[in-house]
Amino acid sequence: MIAGVDGCREGWVGVWLNQSGAVAGTTSSASLEKVLQSIPELKIAGIDMPIQLLDAPTRLADTQARRALGPERGRSVFPALPRFTIEERWLNAEFNDVNATCRQLYGRAFSRQSLHLRAKIAEVNRIEREGFPVIEVHPELSFTAMNAGRPLTFSKKTWGGFRERISLLEESGLHLSDHLLLPVRHLAPDDIVDAAAAAWSAYRHSFGGAISYPPSDQNLREPRIWA
Repeated sequence: MIAGVDGCREGWVGVWLNQSGAVAGTTSSASLEKVLQSIPELKIAGIDMPIQLLDAPTRLADTQARRALGPERGRSVFPALPRFTIEERWLNAEFNDVNATCRQLYGRAFSRQSLHLRAKIAEVNRIEREGFPVIEVHPELSFTAMNAGRPLTFSKKTWGGFRERISLLEESGLHLSDHLLLPVRHLAPDDIVDAAAAAWSAYRHSFGGAISYPPSDQNLREPRIWA
């Protein structure tokens, strides 16, 4: 199976596809490892969370992703945190203390929204180090790829944005039918939709059809976001 996973208030939500690229199931858990372990015969999972942090204030992947999404949708790509912020001693540190060190090392600070994700970022990076087959994706890049390279018109939090994204998923063969959504129907709709988009990109990656930011022929050591 090919999966997409998105972080949500309750933990993590997963959508998985069969070998034909059709939605085959959904799941959720407070633990990312449990989500991945619950997916039958998992081959690869696309996760909407930074993987492979750097000892640097920015990553080329994030810069290129924001540029590809344009000024409106690009704001959804948060700058990845520096690697030290997910070390155990920093995970529960006060925001101001973390940012004081960021300013000292890199001359910049990070938003509370980004720093609030430290535990989830640490979790996905631990999973990757332990050998789980995961890649980094960003749903807005996925939807842009589905939309022939055009960033979407509406925010995902609006009705127009929700319908826009559901329509693109259905046009791409991903139908979120009611019976498949039973395990996750208590979760926010946009998190489920984002997980489905992540699964679409992971499916493309599985046969070499995904877009890479930065392009895969450039500097193989760079972290990448796939769409």
